[in-house]
Amino acid sequence: MNYKGTMLILFSSVFLIAGCTDEAVTTEQKKVEVKTTTHTNQTKHPILNPVQYEKLFKHMNEHLKMGQFQLKDSTIGADFTAVDQSLSFGKRRWLTVDGTIDTPSTQETLYFENQKQDTQLAIHFAYTDRYIGNDLVQYQSNGSYGELLIISYKNILISVQQNSLNKVDPDTTQEAAKQVIQELKNVPV
Repeated sequence: MNYKGTMLILFSSVFLIAGCTDEAVTTEQKKVEVKTTTHTNQTKHPILNPVQYEKLFKHMNEHLKMGQFQLKDSTIGADFTAVDQSLSFGKRRWLTVDGTIDTPSTQETLYFENQKQDTQLAIHFAYTDRYIGNDLVQYQSNGSYGELLIISYKNILISVQQNSLNKVDPDTTQEAAKQVIQELKNVPV
């Protein structure tokens, strides 16, 4: 083997080894340790049971006032909603406490309307069996004809929805949500 061939093999080996080493370092740097954390509630939060939920809705039906809006209708009483089971992740066929027709509904609604009948407020109550907390969950406004605000109260989701033939007034939706929150403090459950 001549001198040039030996040098070529030597340089090639150095670059090959350096390349492999560099690749190994790069691969090492790209590896990211993924840690998963499981959050558990250290404190047991009280939730409403189905009977307390029904009492809460009856109280709201009787006592919730919305300023310039009048209560026009509600879903108080026996009502059941059948759903495609896949929409509940396979959990139930009816929107009731246990998913059968034999237990109370997990959704209720109050419908308020202004005197001109051009704006409606729908206050939806949805029961869950898990503590969610007391918080503003979503506030969606398209600035035109509809607005949605969702709050959580213990294990209940409450949505305040404003629909209008004219442009919606964000103050109306916010005031309605404040009225709901204030009245929740007066519910004897």
